[in-house]
Amino acid sequence: MSLTRRALLAALAADKRPKVACILNAYFPNSHADVFMSRLLEGYRLNGVSHRPRVQTVSFYVDQFPANDMAREQAEEYGVRIYKSVKAALCQGGEKLAVDGVAVIGEHGDYPRTPRGNFMYPRKKRFDEVTQVFQQNGRVVPLMNDKYFAYDWADAKAIYDRVKKDNIPFFCGSSLPLTWRRPVLEFKSGIELDEVLAVSFSDLEEHGYHAIELMQAMAEKRKGGETGVAEIRCVEGEQIWQDKFWSRDLLDAALTHKINHVPSNNTPPQAIFVKYRDGLKASILNLNAQSRDYLFAARETSGKVHASCFYIQLHVHNHWGFMARHFEDLVLTKKSPYPPERTLLSNGIMLSALDSRLDAQNWLATAHLDIKY
Repeated sequence: MSLTRRALLAALAADKRPKVACILNAYFPNSHADVFMSRLLEGYRLNGVSHRPRVQTVSFYVDQFPANDMAREQAEEYGVRIYKSVKAALCQGGEKLAVDGVAVIGEHGDYPRTPRGNFMYPRKKRFDEVTQVFQQNGRVVPLMNDKYFAYDWADAKAIYDRVKKDNIPFFCGSSLPLTWRRPVLEFKSGIELDEVLAVSFSDLEEHGYHAIELMQAMAEKRKGGETGVAEIRCVEGEQIWQDKFWSRDLLDAALTHKINHVPSNNTPPQAIFVKYRDGLKASILNLNAQSRDYLFAARETSGKVHASCFYIQLHVHNHWGFMARHFEDLVLTKKSPYPPERTLLSNGIMLSALDSRLDAQNWLATAHLDIKY
């Protein structure tokens, strides 16, 4: 062993920061694993200020190693060991839980899609493997689940129920509710809303989900709190422009705040329409021909319209610094930054929308989304 390598391992052994394990589908350039792990390992900049990592990543489990794999080189660079199982990563090769927190980055990789069109990422399988270690050790540690719970509703609900039952400090969801809002827009609790709208781009399942969750983060502030969803419909094609469910003035208000350049294209639009149980109307418009930003607009019952861009840096990915910071906070405080019900409901909206797309784009009743918080 070289002196340099020996010095690195000695420094890592003396590090007193909380230790974390990271469970990854695949780690390649611009993947979720890359934009998260690069910040968790080396640090990140937010609003012009540099932040060093407040936790120490000590172990990886990696499910797939594509030709452009980064996991091996990054592990060597930062003294992280790659283990062959989730249990081994959490126990650092032993039999007892040996980390203070776990991050599951279950996005990307080579996995099939379901008939409804969503990728079969093994989030539920990874969650079960992690919580089995918790159970065997008689204790839990903070757990992060990147993006939504699962590609199947029964699995999503099972994860949520286990989190609540075992009182696991838990952080999940999209990076979009955490990112910059240009202009700044934050609703006070109790705002009276009549209609909300969000704009997304790219793949409906992968990226439309982000717009759903940013919309939910705003809608849950309304008077009476969240009441759940009664019906959902997915519509595709030019007929969206003739549909009377949504309001064009909200889209116009949202589009005034777009920032990123939109390449010329004629991709047909897609929409998800949502009827909440308390009467609130919501629309998610996936508009590849008009936006490369996540946008939001809302109308109060008084008629006042609000709009903003939930800004992401498409190529720099600095908004992922918020995800790294929230995971660090979770490990250090053992407190969830916001209710997991937000992600559960957003997860359910997306899955029901994909079901509607398969069912001739009809309205579908969603009794299972009677989620209040």
